[in-house]
Amino acid sequence: MPIFYLHYAICNLLREFEGVLVLNIRVENLPPGVTKEEFREFLGASDDIEDILLTDAGNSDDVIAMLKVTVSQAGAKGIAEFIDGRFFRQRRLSAQVMALLNE
Repeated sequence: MPIFYLHYAICNLLREFEGVLVLNIRVENLPPGVTKEEFREFLGASDDIEDILLTDAGNSDDVIAMLKVTVSQAGAKGIAEFIDGRFFRQRRLSAQVMALLNE
């Protein structure tokens, strides 16, 4: 089965089921040297954010964060929209909801 159809099927299931899910939010363009604590403080207090993984993927000038959140699909989209376009240490962040996490 092509990946597109699998993605389409998952999206349709998520539209029908708006329960609590474990999702990733990818945040790009964080500055070098940022810590999990600094970024969590920037995001504010939220029980929905379970974990933050920071990686530079070989490019120390552009750090990427993966937020593990436990919310509905709409909640994850709201968090991503809250982050997307905001500035953190003179850098404009980009955020988007990613696929489901496997536990």
